[in-house]
Amino acid sequence: MKGYMYILQCSDDAYYVGSTIDLDRRLAQHQCGEGANFTKNRLPVRLLYSEEFDRIDKAFYREKQVQGWSRKKKEALMQQNYGALHNLAECKNESHYKLNWLSTKCQFLGHKELIKLHATAFLCSRKIPGSAVLKCYDWAIEQREKGNCVVSGFHSQLEKDVLHYLLKGTQPIIIALARGLKQKIEPQFQKSFDEGRLLIVTPFTNEVKRVTEETAAERNKLMIELADEIVLGHVNPDGKLQQLVNEFKNLKEIKLL
Repeated sequence: MKGYMYILQCSDDAYYVGSTIDLDRRLAQHQCGEGANFTKNRLPVRLLYSEEFDRIDKAFYREKQVQGWSRKKKEALMQQNYGALHNLAECKNESHYKLNWLSTKCQFLGHKELIKLHATAFLCSRKIPGSAVLKCYDWAIEQREKGNCVVSGFHSQLEKDVLHYLLKGTQPIIIALARGLKQKIEPQFQKSFDEGRLLIVTPFTNEVKRVTEETAAERNKLMIELADEIVLGHVNPDGKLQQLVNEFKNLKEIKLL
């Protein structure tokens, strides 16, 4: 059975990547608000690009591949600008560097190849107003729908809530710990771990068993070094997170929800 990978442009200019066995029917479903939660609230949508495959599983694999690409790389693909696509692609040396970085700087459990993906770090101050909470939930659902890789400590209650939404999807997740690794995978993570979409990393040895302000700060720096871009759920102006943002604001793309 044939399959198609396709890219839509939504009303807010966001891109949606999907796969289907019937492109015309799927596009009509999206336009009626029945295609996906992500496009439902961003109508109308416009088909920008598609690829045809002889089997739907190949289209699905291509969907997951393109979902992990940056916006610029998706645009290079749609424009068939293969020179730019090549330049934007991760080279073997960079992939080797990331894997070597993981092996030498961190303890880890899980699928180490996830370290090579385009990742977004999620950070949030502990004290957060109610108006910002819903924005964080909506963002988490959006990342799940897009299949984007998210890295976070998932330590505060708000971050745990974000993780709850992410675990319901199929996208990659990287958990950065502010302590050493536990001996066993926690039950809530077992399914994602078995599916090969979970990586747990920490800069600390197993002897570090408690989270402190100092270990949390070092963990956050590790996350920022690992991520390609940073999303902030909320930042208290006088808090430690604001100091960290000031330190890296000229080195990384940072977005406040």
